[in-house]
Amino acid sequence: MSDVTEILSSAQGGQLIENLARSLGLSTEQTRTAVEALTPALELGLRNAATNPAVLEHVVAGVVHPTHLAAYDDPAVAHGEEARELGQGAIAQLFGSGSAAGQVAQIAARDAGLRSDILARMLPLLASVVLGGLSKSFNNQGLGSILEQIARGGGLGSILGQSGGATTAPSAPSGQARQSGGGLGGLLGALLGALLGGGAPAAPGGAGQTSLPGGLDPATLQAALEQIKKSLNPGGAIAASPGQNAELQDVLDKVFPKG
Repeated sequence: MSDVTEILSSAQGGQLIENLARSLGLSTEQTRTAVEALTPALELGLRNAATNPAVLEHVVAGVVHPTHLAAYDDPAVAHGEEARELGQGAIAQLFGSGSAAGQVAQIAARDAGLRSDILARMLPLLASVVLGGLSKSFNNQGLGSILEQIARGGGLGSILGQSGGATTAPSAPSGQARQSGGGLGGLLGALLGALLGGGAPAAPGGAGQTSLPGGLDPATLQAALEQIKKSLNPGGAIAASPGQNAELQDVLDKVFPKG
């Protein structure tokens, strides 16, 4: 259950649209149209995260946050202040900026025949629900324990940054992790870079046998991240719906350039 459309259709016992409609004072059809207008942007944001180490780190942090998981199941949590703030943070990471997300909401609102502020409120809520759905999906795939270990270790960025200072950066060439320092930190920088680039990481001097903070080891972390990456980017282009606004597609192409 990693497809955004499937997550949204099954969220809150399959009643997400109805719950949103009641909360926002909309008709069911208006709400459905608005969600459908925003879904391609969420899908592209997650696919971008699969190839961008800095964004992937934030997605993993979101997936392990219990509020997102609760928002997937419980409309009261999804409409709460904490989920809203976390969802806004997730949207800013997925789209690279709040202004890009605002453009998406504004254009999608015109398509849906609604005020842009309504879709701007809806977008972070949907992001929180989607991250909660991903959390449930990853648990079903057997990744629950490793996600818990990542959380206990301080998050993916903290784990990758320890014991040598490996870091990730959005501006690193070809979306790869920037390496700094040596030892385990350098190894993990190379591991994450190789993972996101599709190659196999080297383990010089048997360093790959060293355990990471949180009880992880590089091979386990690599396998988990590969599985997460495949879930975020299942392959194949996202086809525009017949009525999709060309202006919205242009904005998405600028936020998530192809190739």
